[in-house]
Amino acid sequence: MKKNIYIFILLLTGMAPKLWAQTGIAEVLKSIAINNKTLLASQHLNESQKLEARTGNYLPNPTVELNQLWADRSVGGNVNELAVVQAFDFPTVYFNKNKLAKLKSVTSDHQYAATRQQILLTAQQTCLEIIYLRRQKQLLDNRLKNAELLSELYHRRFNSGDANQLELNKIQLEKINARNASRQNQANLRAQLEQLQALNGGLPIEFTDTDFTPSASLPEYENLEKAYLSADPTLKSLTGESEAAQREVKVSRALTLPKFDVGYRRNGGSEEKLNGFRIGMSIPLWENKNTVKQAKAQAEYAAANIEDKWQTQKATLQELYLQAQALQSSCKEYKEVLSLQRNEELLNKALKSGQISMVEYFVEITILYDSIQNYLDVEKEYQDTVAQLLQYTL
Repeated sequence: MKKNIYIFILLLTGMAPKLWAQTGIAEVLKSIAINNKTLLASQHLNESQKLEARTGNYLPNPTVELNQLWADRSVGGNVNELAVVQAFDFPTVYFNKNKLAKLKSVTSDHQYAATRQQILLTAQQTCLEIIYLRRQKQLLDNRLKNAELLSELYHRRFNSGDANQLELNKIQLEKINARNASRQNQANLRAQLEQLQALNGGLPIEFTDTDFTPSASLPEYENLEKAYLSADPTLKSLTGESEAAQREVKVSRALTLPKFDVGYRRNGGSEEKLNGFRIGMSIPLWENKNTVKQAKAQAEYAAANIEDKWQTQKATLQELYLQAQALQSSCKEYKEVLSLQRNEELLNKALKSGQISMVEYFVEITILYDSIQNYLDVEKEYQDTVAQLLQYTL
Protein backbone atom coordinates (compact mmCIF):
# COMPACT_ATOMS: atom_id res chain seq x y z
CA MET A 1 0.00 0.00 0.00
CA LYS A 2 2.88 2.34 0.70
CA LYS A 3 3.97 1.76 -2.88
CA ASN A 4 0.60 3.04 -4.12
CA ILE A 5 0.74 6.23 -2.07
CA TYR A 6 4.33 6.76 -3.16
CA ILE A 7 3.34 6.52 -6.82
CA PHE A 8 0.53 8.99 -6.17
CA ILE A 9 2.94 11.49 -4.61
CA LEU A 10 5.33 11.03 -7.53
CA LEU A 11 2.55 12.02 -9.89
CA LEU A 12 1.81 15.11 -7.82
CA THR A 13 5.45 16.16 -7.52
CA GLY A 14 6.15 15.91 -11.22
CA MET A 15 8.66 13.08 -10.91
CA ALA A 16 6.66 10.60 -12.97
CA PRO A 17 7.74 10.29 -16.62
CA LYS A 18 5.71 12.17 -19.21
CA LEU A 19 3.87 9.83 -21.53
CA TRP A 20 2.97 12.35 -24.26
CA ALA A 21 4.53 15.27 -26.10
CA GLN A 22 3.89 18.58 -24.43
CA THR A 23 3.90 22.22 -25.40
CA GLY A 24 6.06 23.73 -22.70
CA ILE A 25 6.29 27.16 -21.12
CA ALA A 26 9.27 28.16 -23.29
CA GLU A 27 7.27 27.63 -26.50
CA VAL A 28 4.31 29.52 -25.06
CA LEU A 29 6.49 32.50 -24.16
CA LYS A 30 7.98 32.57 -27.66
CA SER A 31 4.50 32.70 -29.16
CA ILE A 32 3.33 35.44 -26.80
CA ALA A 33 6.45 37.52 -27.49
CA ILE A 34 5.39 37.55 -31.15
CA ASN A 35 1.60 37.87 -30.88
CA ASN A 36 0.91 39.95 -27.76
CA LYS A 37 -0.97 43.12 -28.69
CA THR A 38 0.55 45.22 -25.93
CA LEU A 39 4.04 44.29 -27.09
CA LEU A 40 3.16 45.11 -30.68
CA ALA A 41 1.88 48.52 -29.57
CA SER A 42 4.99 49.05 -27.44
CA GLN A 43 7.20 48.36 -30.46
CA HIS A 44 5.46 51.15 -32.38
CA LEU A 45 5.70 53.44 -29.36
CA ASN A 46 9.40 52.67 -29.06
CA GLU A 47 9.99 53.61 -32.69
CA SER A 48 7.93 56.77 -32.26
CA GLN A 49 9.94 57.82 -29.20
CA LYS A 50 13.20 57.28 -31.07
CA LEU A 51 12.01 59.47 -33.93
CA GLU A 52 10.84 62.09 -31.46
CA ALA A 53 14.28 62.09 -29.81
CA ARG A 54 15.86 62.96 -33.15
CA THR A 55 13.31 65.66 -33.93
CA GLY A 56 14.59 69.23 -33.57
CA ASN A 57 18.27 68.33 -33.84
CA TYR A 58 18.71 69.89 -37.29
CA LEU A 59 19.15 73.43 -38.52
CA PRO A 60 15.97 75.50 -38.76
CA ASN A 61 14.54 76.09 -42.21
CA PRO A 62 16.19 78.92 -44.21
CA THR A 63 14.10 82.01 -44.88
CA VAL A 64 13.75 83.81 -48.18
CA GLU A 65 12.56 87.43 -48.28
CA LEU A 66 11.63 89.50 -51.31
CA ASN A 67 10.77 93.18 -50.88
CA GLN A 68 9.52 95.48 -53.65
CA LEU A 69 9.68 99.27 -53.19
CA TRP A 70 8.06 101.71 -55.61
CA ALA A 71 9.45 105.20 -56.31
CA ASP A 72 9.30 107.96 -58.90
CA ARG A 73 11.69 107.54 -61.79
CA SER A 74 13.05 111.01 -61.12
CA VAL A 75 14.64 109.71 -57.91
CA GLY A 76 15.86 106.40 -59.23
CA GLY A 77 12.71 104.34 -59.86
CA ASN A 78 11.63 101.08 -58.21
CA VAL A 79 13.90 99.14 -55.84
CA ASN A 80 13.69 95.40 -55.04
CA GLU A 81 15.46 93.51 -52.28
CA LEU A 82 16.18 89.75 -51.98
CA ALA A 83 17.53 88.11 -48.83
CA VAL A 84 18.26 84.39 -48.18
CA VAL A 85 19.06 83.75 -44.52
CA GLN A 86 20.06 80.65 -42.53
CA ALA A 87 19.83 80.80 -38.71
CA PHE A 88 21.68 78.38 -36.38
CA ASP A 89 22.43 77.86 -32.71
CA PHE A 90 25.85 77.85 -31.15
CA PRO A 91 27.67 74.68 -32.43
CA THR A 92 27.80 73.00 -28.99
CA VAL A 93 23.98 72.87 -29.00
CA TYR A 94 23.93 70.38 -31.88
CA PHE A 95 26.67 68.26 -30.33
CA ASN A 96 24.79 67.93 -27.04
CA LYS A 97 21.42 67.42 -28.74
CA ASN A 98 22.80 64.51 -30.74
CA LYS A 99 24.20 62.93 -27.57
CA LEU A 100 20.85 63.47 -25.86
CA ALA A 101 18.96 61.84 -28.75
CA LYS A 102 21.14 58.72 -28.52
CA LEU A 103 20.54 58.48 -24.74
CA LYS A 104 16.78 58.84 -25.21
CA SER A 105 16.77 56.13 -27.90
CA VAL A 106 18.62 53.69 -25.64
CA THR A 107 16.30 54.54 -22.75
CA SER A 108 13.30 53.88 -24.99
CA ASP A 109 14.71 50.43 -25.80
CA HIS A 110 15.05 49.68 -22.09
CA GLN A 111 11.47 50.80 -21.45
CA TYR A 112 10.25 48.43 -24.16
CA ALA A 113 12.37 45.63 -22.66
CA ALA A 114 10.78 46.28 -19.24
CA THR A 115 7.30 46.05 -20.75
CA ARG A 116 8.23 42.85 -22.57
CA GLN A 117 9.67 41.30 -19.42
CA GLN A 118 6.56 42.09 -17.38
CA ILE A 119 4.23 40.59 -19.99
CA LEU A 120 6.32 37.43 -20.30
CA LEU A 121 6.46 37.10 -16.51
CA THR A 122 2.66 37.40 -16.39
CA ALA A 123 2.43 34.72 -19.09
CA GLN A 124 4.83 32.46 -17.19
CA GLN A 125 2.86 32.88 -13.97
CA THR A 126 -0.34 32.10 -15.87
CA CYS A 127 1.23 28.87 -17.14
CA LEU A 128 2.28 27.98 -13.60
CA GLU A 129 -1.27 28.61 -12.40
CA ILE A 130 -2.62 26.33 -15.14
CA ILE A 131 -0.21 23.55 -14.13
CA TYR A 132 -1.23 24.01 -10.50
CA LEU A 133 -4.94 23.78 -11.36
CA ARG A 134 -4.36 20.64 -13.44
CA ARG A 135 -2.46 19.03 -10.56
CA GLN A 136 -5.21 20.12 -8.19
CA LYS A 137 -7.72 18.53 -10.59
CA GLN A 138 -5.97 15.18 -10.11
CA LEU A 139 -6.49 15.48 -6.37
CA LEU A 140 -10.10 16.66 -6.65
CA ASP A 141 -11.02 13.98 -9.19
CA ASN A 142 -9.58 11.37 -6.85
CA ARG A 143 -11.49 12.87 -3.92
CA LEU A 144 -14.77 12.93 -5.87
CA LYS A 145 -14.32 9.37 -7.13
CA ASN A 146 -13.65 8.18 -3.59
CA ALA A 147 -16.72 10.03 -2.27
CA GLU A 148 -18.92 8.48 -4.95
CA LEU A 149 -17.68 4.98 -4.15
CA LEU A 150 -18.35 5.52 -0.44
CA SER A 151 -21.78 6.93 -1.26
CA GLU A 152 -22.71 3.80 -3.21
CA LEU A 153 -21.37 1.57 -0.44
CA TYR A 154 -23.27 3.33 2.36
CA HIS A 155 -26.47 3.49 0.37
CA ARG A 156 -26.35 -0.28 0.16
CA ARG A 157 -25.48 -0.52 3.86
CA PHE A 158 -28.25 1.89 4.76
CA ASN A 159 -30.80 -0.12 2.77
CA SER A 160 -29.64 -3.33 4.47
CA GLY A 161 -29.67 -1.71 7.91
CA ASP A 162 -25.88 -1.76 8.43
CA ALA A 163 -25.51 2.05 8.40
CA ASN A 164 -27.46 4.91 9.93
CA GLN A 165 -28.71 8.18 8.45
CA LEU A 166 -25.98 10.29 10.10
CA GLU A 167 -23.25 8.28 8.40
CA LEU A 168 -25.03 8.51 5.08
CA ASN A 169 -25.49 12.28 5.48
CA LYS A 170 -21.78 12.81 6.16
CA ILE A 171 -20.82 10.95 3.01
CA GLN A 172 -23.40 12.87 0.97
CA LEU A 173 -21.97 16.17 2.23
CA GLU A 174 -18.45 15.00 1.36
CA LYS A 175 -19.62 14.14 -2.17
CA ILE A 176 -21.29 17.55 -2.60
CA ASN A 177 -18.21 19.37 -1.30
CA ALA A 178 -15.93 17.36 -3.60
CA ARG A 179 -18.16 18.02 -6.62
CA ASN A 180 -18.33 21.75 -5.83
CA ALA A 181 -14.53 21.97 -5.48
CA SER A 182 -14.17 20.16 -8.81
CA ARG A 183 -16.52 22.64 -10.52
CA GLN A 184 -14.60 25.61 -9.14
CA ASN A 185 -11.34 24.08 -10.30
CA GLN A 186 -12.69 23.60 -13.82
CA ALA A 187 -13.98 27.20 -13.94
CA ASN A 188 -10.65 28.57 -12.74
CA LEU A 189 -8.78 26.44 -15.25
CA ARG A 190 -10.93 27.70 -18.13
CA ALA A 191 -10.39 31.29 -17.01
CA GLN A 192 -6.61 30.87 -16.93
CA LEU A 193 -6.58 29.23 -20.35
CA GLU A 194 -8.58 32.17 -21.71
CA GLN A 195 -6.14 34.56 -20.05
CA LEU A 196 -3.27 32.77 -21.77
CA GLN A 197 -5.01 33.08 -25.12
CA ALA A 198 -5.60 36.79 -24.49
CA LEU A 199 -1.89 37.24 -23.77
CA ASN A 200 -1.25 35.52 -27.11
CA GLY A 201 -3.10 38.27 -28.90
CA GLY A 202 -6.39 36.37 -28.86
CA LEU A 203 -4.94 33.55 -30.96
CA PRO A 204 -5.49 29.96 -29.81
CA ILE A 205 -2.47 28.50 -28.08
CA GLU A 206 -1.85 24.96 -26.91
CA PHE A 207 -0.32 24.41 -23.50
CA THR A 208 -0.37 20.84 -22.25
CA ASP A 209 2.07 20.76 -19.33
CA THR A 210 0.76 19.05 -16.22
CA ASP A 211 3.98 19.08 -14.18
CA PHE A 212 6.23 21.84 -12.98
CA THR A 213 9.68 21.87 -14.50
CA PRO A 214 12.09 20.73 -11.79
CA SER A 215 13.80 23.88 -10.51
CA ALA A 216 17.53 23.95 -10.19
CA SER A 217 19.04 24.78 -6.83
CA LEU A 218 18.81 28.43 -5.90
CA PRO A 219 22.03 30.26 -6.82
CA GLU A 220 24.04 32.08 -4.20
CA TYR A 221 22.27 35.29 -3.30
CA GLU A 222 25.23 37.53 -4.10
CA ASN A 223 25.50 36.10 -7.62
CA LEU A 224 21.74 36.33 -8.16
CA GLU A 225 21.59 39.93 -6.95
CA LYS A 226 24.47 40.99 -9.18
CA ALA A 227 22.98 39.31 -12.27
CA TYR A 228 19.46 40.60 -11.57
CA LEU A 229 20.39 44.23 -10.93
CA SER A 230 22.77 44.43 -13.88
CA ALA A 231 20.14 43.01 -16.27
CA ASP A 232 16.99 44.69 -14.93
CA PRO A 233 15.60 46.82 -17.79
CA THR A 234 13.71 49.10 -15.40
CA LEU A 235 16.92 50.07 -13.63
CA LYS A 236 18.63 50.48 -17.00
CA SER A 237 15.80 52.75 -18.11
CA LEU A 238 16.10 54.90 -14.99
CA THR A 239 19.87 55.08 -15.45
CA GLY A 240 19.31 56.24 -19.03
CA GLU A 241 16.82 58.86 -17.85
CA SER A 242 19.37 60.12 -15.31
CA GLU A 243 22.10 60.37 -17.96
CA ALA A 244 19.67 62.10 -20.32
CA ALA A 245 18.75 64.60 -17.59
CA GLN A 246 22.42 65.40 -17.06
CA ARG A 247 22.83 65.91 -20.81
CA GLU A 248 19.76 68.19 -20.77
CA VAL A 249 21.69 70.47 -18.41
CA LYS A 250 24.45 70.80 -21.02
CA VAL A 251 21.92 71.46 -23.76
CA SER A 252 20.28 74.17 -21.65
CA ARG A 253 23.62 75.82 -21.01
CA ALA A 254 24.47 75.72 -24.70
CA LEU A 255 21.13 77.33 -25.55
CA THR A 256 22.03 80.34 -23.40
CA LEU A 257 24.86 81.13 -25.84
CA PRO A 258 24.25 83.51 -28.78
CA LYS A 259 22.41 82.37 -31.90
CA PHE A 260 23.56 83.40 -35.36
CA ASP A 261 22.18 83.86 -38.82
CA VAL A 262 24.02 84.36 -42.07
CA GLY A 263 22.75 84.95 -45.57
CA TYR A 264 22.94 86.52 -48.98
CA ARG A 265 21.36 89.89 -49.75
CA ARG A 266 20.75 91.68 -53.01
CA ASN A 267 19.35 95.14 -53.62
CA GLY A 268 18.47 96.22 -57.14
CA GLY A 269 16.95 99.25 -58.78
CA SER A 270 16.45 100.56 -62.31
CA GLU A 271 20.03 101.77 -62.56
CA GLU A 272 22.15 100.11 -59.91
CA LYS A 273 22.32 96.59 -58.32
CA LEU A 274 24.06 95.78 -55.03
CA ASN A 275 25.09 92.31 -53.75
CA GLY A 276 26.30 91.45 -50.26
CA PHE A 277 25.91 89.22 -47.24
CA ARG A 278 24.13 89.38 -43.92
CA ILE A 279 25.37 88.36 -40.46
CA GLY A 280 23.19 88.53 -37.39
CA MET A 281 23.47 87.51 -33.73
CA SER A 282 20.85 87.24 -31.01
CA ILE A 283 21.75 88.43 -27.53
CA PRO A 284 20.65 85.85 -24.87
CA LEU A 285 18.97 87.99 -22.24
CA TRP A 286 15.50 86.68 -21.36
CA GLU A 287 14.34 83.78 -23.53
CA ASN A 288 16.10 80.93 -21.67
CA LYS A 289 15.98 82.33 -18.17
CA ASN A 290 15.80 79.56 -15.48
CA THR A 291 16.07 76.75 -18.04
CA VAL A 292 19.45 75.66 -16.67
CA LYS A 293 18.12 75.67 -13.10
CA GLN A 294 15.13 73.62 -14.16
CA ALA A 295 17.35 71.10 -15.97
CA LYS A 296 19.60 70.78 -12.92
CA ALA A 297 16.61 70.13 -10.66
CA GLN A 298 15.35 67.46 -13.06
CA ALA A 299 18.80 65.81 -13.11
CA GLU A 300 18.92 65.75 -9.30
CA TYR A 301 15.47 64.18 -9.19
CA ALA A 302 16.46 61.50 -11.71
CA ALA A 303 19.61 60.66 -9.73
CA ALA A 304 17.68 60.39 -6.45
CA ASN A 305 14.94 58.32 -8.11
CA ILE A 306 17.34 55.71 -9.45
CA GLU A 307 19.05 55.40 -6.07
CA ASP A 308 15.68 54.87 -4.38
CA LYS A 309 14.61 52.31 -6.99
CA TRP A 310 17.95 50.51 -6.66
CA GLN A 311 17.59 50.12 -2.89
CA THR A 312 13.93 49.11 -3.18
CA GLN A 313 14.76 46.49 -5.79
CA LYS A 314 17.52 45.03 -3.64
CA ALA A 315 15.21 44.79 -0.63
CA THR A 316 12.47 43.14 -2.72
CA LEU A 317 14.95 40.70 -4.21
CA GLN A 318 16.28 39.68 -0.81
CA GLU A 319 12.74 39.21 0.51
CA LEU A 320 11.82 36.98 -2.46
CA TYR A 321 15.01 34.96 -2.01
CA LEU A 322 14.31 34.29 1.67
CA GLN A 323 10.74 33.37 0.81
CA ALA A 324 11.94 30.95 -1.89
CA GLN A 325 14.30 29.27 0.57
CA ALA A 326 11.51 28.80 3.11
CA LEU A 327 9.10 27.46 0.48
CA GLN A 328 11.73 25.08 -0.86
CA SER A 329 12.21 23.62 2.61
CA SER A 330 8.45 23.29 3.06
CA CYS A 331 8.11 21.48 -0.26
CA LYS A 332 10.75 18.98 0.75
CA GLU A 333 9.11 18.35 4.12
CA TYR A 334 5.65 17.88 2.61
CA LYS A 335 6.98 15.46 0.00
CA GLU A 336 8.73 13.33 2.60
CA VAL A 337 5.81 13.21 5.03
CA LEU A 338 3.08 12.62 2.44
CA SER A 339 4.88 9.59 1.09
CA LEU A 340 4.35 7.94 4.52
CA GLN A 341 0.67 8.80 4.94
CA ARG A 342 -2.25 6.37 4.72
CA ASN A 343 -4.03 6.79 1.39
CA GLU A 344 -7.74 6.55 0.56
CA GLU A 345 -7.56 2.84 -0.19
CA LEU A 346 -6.15 2.01 3.24
CA LEU A 347 -8.62 4.25 5.00
CA ASN A 348 -11.54 2.80 3.02
CA LYS A 349 -10.52 -0.75 3.93
CA ALA A 350 -10.19 0.22 7.57
CA LEU A 351 -13.66 1.81 7.48
CA LYS A 352 -15.28 -1.17 5.76
CA SER A 353 -13.71 -3.64 8.19
CA GLY A 354 -14.78 -1.60 11.20
CA GLN A 355 -11.22 -0.81 12.34
CA ILE A 356 -12.08 2.89 12.45
CA SER A 357 -15.34 4.76 12.90
CA MET A 358 -16.90 7.13 10.40
CA VAL A 359 -15.76 10.11 12.51
CA GLU A 360 -12.19 8.82 12.61
CA TYR A 361 -12.32 8.18 8.89
CA PHE A 362 -13.34 11.73 8.03
CA VAL A 363 -10.73 13.18 10.38
CA GLU A 364 -8.03 11.11 8.68
CA ILE A 365 -9.21 11.68 5.11
CA THR A 366 -9.63 15.42 5.69
CA ILE A 367 -6.10 15.70 7.07
CA LEU A 368 -4.78 13.79 4.06
CA TYR A 369 -6.61 15.91 1.48
CA ASP A 370 -5.76 19.17 3.24
CA SER A 371 -2.09 18.20 3.47
CA ILE A 372 -1.87 17.35 -0.23
CA GLN A 373 -3.66 20.61 -1.08
CA ASN A 374 -1.26 22.56 1.14
CA TYR A 375 1.65 20.87 -0.60
CA LEU A 376 0.28 21.90 -4.00
CA ASP A 377 -0.19 25.48 -2.77
CA VAL A 378 3.35 25.66 -1.37
CA GLU A 379 4.93 24.21 -4.49
CA LYS A 380 3.01 26.59 -6.77
CA GLU A 381 4.03 29.56 -4.61
CA TYR A 382 7.64 28.37 -4.74
CA GLN A 383 7.54 28.12 -8.53
CA ASP A 384 6.00 31.58 -8.76
CA THR A 385 8.64 33.08 -6.45
CA VAL A 386 11.48 31.52 -8.44
CA ALA A 387 9.92 32.91 -11.62
CA GLN A 388 10.06 36.40 -10.12
CA LEU A 389 13.67 35.92 -9.02
CA LEU A 390 14.69 34.82 -12.51
CA GLN A 391 12.53 37.21 -14.53
CA TYR A 392 15.66 39.06 -15.67
CA THR A 393 16.40 36.08 -17.94
CA LEU A 394 13.16 36.50 -19.92
